[in-house]
Amino acid sequence: MKRTLTYALAAVLGAFVVAPVFAQDNFPDVPENHWAFDALSRLKKAGILVGYPDGLFRGGRPASRYEMAVAINAAYQNLHTITDGLQSQIDALKSMTNSPSVTQADLQALKDELANLQTQLNGLSGLAQDVANLRRLADTFQKELQALGVDVEAMKRDLGDLSDRVTKLEKRKPANGGAAIPTGASSLAEDLTVMHEIALNLAGTNETGPKWHGTLVVGDMLGGLANQGFGNQSTPSYGAGYVEAPEDIYLQDFAVKWDTSIAGLNFNVDAGRVPFKVSPYILQRQDKSDYYENSRWDNGNYYLDGGILGFNFGSAKLDIVGGRSASAVGTAHSSDQSLGGTPIDPIVSGGINGPFSQAGNKGLFLNIDRVFGATFNLPVMSTGNLNLAYLLLDSENPIIAGVAIPNRIADFGGTLDLNVGGLKLSGTAAQTNLDEDNSSVNDQNNHAYSVKAAWGSGPLNLWGDYRHVEANFLAPGDWGRLGILRNPTNIEGFQAGAHLKLSSAFTLYGKGEWDKGLKDDFGPSTGFTTATKIDTYSIGLGWKATSTLGVHVGYEDDKFTNMSAATGSYGAALPYAFGDPQYRWTTFGLDYGLSDGAKLMIQYQLSDVDNEFVIPGAVGNNYKGGYLTTQLSVKF
Repeated sequence: MKRTLTYALAAVLGAFVVAPVFAQDNFPDVPENHWAFDALSRLKKAGILVGYPDGLFRGGRPASRYEMAVAINAAYQNLHTITDGLQSQIDALKSMTNSPSVTQADLQALKDELANLQTQLNGLSGLAQDVANLRRLADTFQKELQALGVDVEAMKRDLGDLSDRVTKLEKRKPANGGAAIPTGASSLAEDLTVMHEIALNLAGTNETGPKWHGTLVVGDMLGGLANQGFGNQSTPSYGAGYVEAPEDIYLQDFAVKWDTSIAGLNFNVDAGRVPFKVSPYILQRQDKSDYYENSRWDNGNYYLDGGILGFNFGSAKLDIVGGRSASAVGTAHSSDQSLGGTPIDPIVSGGINGPFSQAGNKGLFLNIDRVFGATFNLPVMSTGNLNLAYLLLDSENPIIAGVAIPNRIADFGGTLDLNVGGLKLSGTAAQTNLDEDNSSVNDQNNHAYSVKAAWGSGPLNLWGDYRHVEANFLAPGDWGRLGILRNPTNIEGFQAGAHLKLSSAFTLYGKGEWDKGLKDDFGPSTGFTTATKIDTYSIGLGWKATSTLGVHVGYEDDKFTNMSAATGSYGAALPYAFGDPQYRWTTFGLDYGLSDGAKLMIQYQLSDVDNEFVIPGAVGNNYKGGYLTTQLSVKF
């Protein structure tokens, strides 16, 4: 191969192993329409090629092998700078999250670092192949490199190590990006709220030994109790609107996982800030962001500062969990708060229409500070599964006005799933005992049961469910919604739904639910008596217009009759109806795929609400209006 072609090849290779740079003039004797113009420009900007003393490139002149050796060594040194710099940036980002306090300058600095790191990571594409090419060039020009004082064998070994580092660094690209959501109140002109969030997923790349992972989040969606932002989805937000929270930074999860053994017993450890859930009737976080889709908030997990020990006994598995959660009130734990001081993921037990009290007020919300317990998962036959759990949920709530408040819930139960000839069956039983220290406060009317069957064949899927939830059931779960009321208690009823694929483009779905109150004794505190009836219906149609465009329309009608004149918490009627509440929502939506990693969602909802549950601070009992939300999600 002619030396001119070899030199041009080195220029092209070198262009891909330099960091992103700003615009700068190229060699004056290289025309813009030359095939190597861009490669030579990048190589000059990176300082690898400097040209001759007169500033010219002299591309028609044959290059000496020593000049090639200089270019190869410069490219090698520059590659080291890239990988070392990226590792330093990642380490710096990790250390910035450990700061005990945060200022606006800190927030801006971290955002700038995230943007810079993303730019650097985007430049890694194809870098592994370029490292391999450099190794081949080092073989070809070994004598010339040695004459420059380069330890060629050490260089080739180091290039092998760099190849592994580049592959691992490429895996550290963020898995998902931000979202902006304008939301309205009762009319489009009344309010405009714009929220945003960017999440950076980091993970260790070692193939053996301990493995770590973490999610660093920057945005204004981690709201406190006062504004009910998206982040605290486990905290009830009945009647509260979505608002922007202060700009903040937090680690949603950050944990190390490894396998080990003691006395011949093998087990795995997941320690740090770890995700944890059991089932809807025992422990599972509610999705409070009705107008926002995000897998990190919609997966049902709580996050505990602690650990999970997993023991495998053949096909069965025992998990022992212990950890601290972010208390919404009471004792503050700096470790489970954002840098701005907001609890990241508080666990709050009980439904808003529960009968138990704090300082004599109905509607107990027990703020959980610690979770201890175990889950046991056992396969049943070849297609079934049994999951059992026993948890102690402790609270550090103080005594208010000399009145002792319950501070522990024993939360236990199990779920059995079976698949019989295409028919999926599921049964759940759960119980919550309420204690104050070591004394029982309540162990009556505190059960929940559910039986569900689902069947699908071809385009049609059907399901049905019976639910029975007693008044004193206090699990921090997610077992349903009636109107704006989540996790209702003192209630039983049936649900049924269907999903029908009419064609490759159209899908029809519908659901009905028919409930009634369980006992009259708890009517004043739950709002439900045996005379109470709740009927809900929803129907929707989805249309896949093109491969990137989807349209859907839906309607929901929830009607309550014969509500009790309830009295409750905070010295006011809460949630506690006046009249017979009815909720009607009509929704129009559009999903547009901008690319493989980007999606735009637009939804407009018409509300028609009569005699809503009365909420302190809410305006009026009746309202009609439109609610427009948009969401741009980008994964990169």
